[in-house]
Formats: sequence, structure tokens, C-alpha cells
Amino acid sequence: WDASKQKGFETRLAKLTASAGLPLSWVDNPNWTAFLEEYVPLAQPFDRKALTNRIIPKLVTELREKAKSEAAGNFATVQADGWTGMNHRHLIAFMITADKKVYTVRVYDASVERKTAENFLHLLEEAVKEVEEKWKCKVIAVVTDASGECRKARQDFVKKYPWIVVLDCFAHQ
Repeated sequence: WDASKQKGFETRLAKLTASAGLPLSWVDNPNWTAFLEEYVPLAQPFDRKALTNRIIPKLVTELREKAKSEAAGNFATVQADGWTGMNHRHLIAFMITADKKVYTVRVYDASVERKTAENFLHLLEEAVKEVEEKWKCKVIAVVTDASGECRKARQDFVKKYPWIVVLDCFAHQ
């Protein structure tokens, strides 16, 4: 069991935690620790702090860089969608479709901001700029949901960027 094996072990458990929706505290569970001691004795156990402060952030950075590399050089459609979670936080996600794959670019917590066309337009422009500058994609289209502020933001966006196709989402009709 070497450092490479330990890193792979930590990465797999971070992916398992996220994909299964496990609470971050599960790695501190005494039954998990006992399981490791008995069946994977060479693995170094780690706690929730290591999972949240080191392992997951490093994995996110690696996966984001891989996504940017895959998307680079392609045309992209920017998609924006907002929702309010059960915790009453208003989130706005910006994604792209490039080379038939969907990537999350950014998720904004807009809970403390007013839901205005101006605020949404600003976030949309930031997302398009990020996609073109950091993801190295050429944005050819933008799709948003059909809310009133999004409609106004789309109208303002197309006036500023007439070369980009701007649509509302058919699924939100």
C-alpha cells in the first residue's frame, strides 16, 4: 500500500460520498473504522475534516480541469437555470453543452440579491466571459428559463451580443 494507492482510495471514497449522497460524517462512523481495520488494514483512515478540506476540494479541482480540457476549442451553448432549494436558498446554475457533453460552469447563490433582469444579465455575461476565457470555448447560443426577469435579460443580452443565438427553454413553457 503506497501513496498512490492511498490517493486512489481517498478519491473513490470521495466520489462514493458524493454520488450516494452520504453525509460527510459517515467516514467518522465507528463501524466504518472497524471495517477498514479488519478488511483494508493498510489503508489510512481519514476524518470528515480531511474529506471536506483536502480530498474533495482536490478532486473537484482535478475534475474541473479535466472538463475544461475536454471542452476547450469547441462551440458551446450556455444554459442557465434558477431554483429555490428546500433550505430557501436561491441558486442559479450556468452550464455549457460542448461536443455533446454537459458541464457545470458555476452555481451562484443569489439568495441575498433581488431577482431582477439586470442582476441576471450581469451573471449571464460573467458566465459567458468565463466560458470563453477560462474554458476556451466559443459561445454560440444561450438558453435560459422563461421567467419575466430572464426574458428581459435575454432581450438586453441579444442587443449587446447579436451574433449569439438567444432562446428561452422549451421545457419551461
